[in-house]
Amino acid sequence: MAEQSLKHPGYDEQAFNKLVHENHQRIYGLFRRMVGSHAEADDLTQETFIKVYQSLPKFRQESSVETWIYRIAINKGLNYLRRMKIRKTLGLEFADTAAESGESKMDRSDRNLLRRVIAKLPPRQQMVVILRSFQELSFKEIAAVLNMTENAAKVNFSHAIKNLRQTFLKMGVTYENM
Repeated sequence: MAEQSLKHPGYDEQAFNKLVHENHQRIYGLFRRMVGSHAEADDLTQETFIKVYQSLPKFRQESSVETWIYRIAINKGLNYLRRMKIRKTLGLEFADTAAESGESKMDRSDRNLLRRVIAKLPPRQQMVVILRSFQELSFKEIAAVLNMTENAAKVNFSHAIKNLRQTFLKMGVTYENM
């Protein structure tokens, strides 16, 4: 994540527009992975940037702007999932777009299986897997976003991978075949 500096973000429309432009796709991708639906991801992205705009005067610059935006987005997404009681529908944006772009060797049934298996992970593990594997954040960045230590992020990721492998094994699917 690139560091950004906003001198008077609450009063500088051009700076805010730049902030949205530079972070929109990343936040949208996060929501696509969380909720699986383009429409819902689009709405949550918009709601996140509205919240960012409203909260700009409160930004204390204790972390990067990007980390702060991720925190807002993750809180917004988790609240949405809780409210809608649909954690089990956690999706992966790459599962929908990779087939179109030819970036993945996984067929639709493999992607759906992966989506269902990740949905069975505890929420923290889900978020760490998404942020690490699909958003490509470092463990340090994940720790900042999820308000945990870097070691806790690594441990959650390790447990998540172990749980995924065990679930695949129980299903008779080898990890290498995915």
